[in-house]
Amino acid sequence: MVVQGLPVSGCLPLTMYLAPENDRDDIGCVKSVNDRTHAHNAALLAKISDLRKRFPDSVIVYADYWNAYHLVMKTPAKYGFKEPFKACCGTGDPYHYNPFATCGTPSTDLCPRPSEYINWDGVHLTEAMYKVIADMFLNGRYSQPPFSYLLGKKQRGG
Repeated sequence: MVVQGLPVSGCLPLTMYLAPENDRDDIGCVKSVNDRTHAHNAALLAKISDLRKRFPDSVIVYADYWNAYHLVMKTPAKYGFKEPFKACCGTGDPYHYNPFATCGTPSTDLCPRPSEYINWDGVHLTEAMYKVIADMFLNGRYSQPPFSYLLGKKQRGG
């Protein structure tokens, strides 16, 4: 079973739009929201640890969405992103997001290069960001135990 943690929800254009400007963390996202999300993930990890002890024959993979997403937000250019905070589809400044004119309504427009954006519509990520996160889960170190370990175990007949 794969259990996915929550992402850094304070980085979504929706959250940035709604929060006061003085509520920001070291990566420019909404601190109060990210603090709560981080606390949720810590409680989730503790529960997963308990379940692993109670059911040692089961495989519970934790997909660390928080740290994967956080790493991308710290170094977006490394992953090809030029717009970490703006929505690709939307309208308005400063986040190209307006809750009263969401993606698909007549007053919105699309960015010219969605692959350079992390956020699609202020709430969902772009295909490019989902690909980066999926690669971090499947081929990186953002799943515990790593998928490579599980695949090797399966190939050995375990």
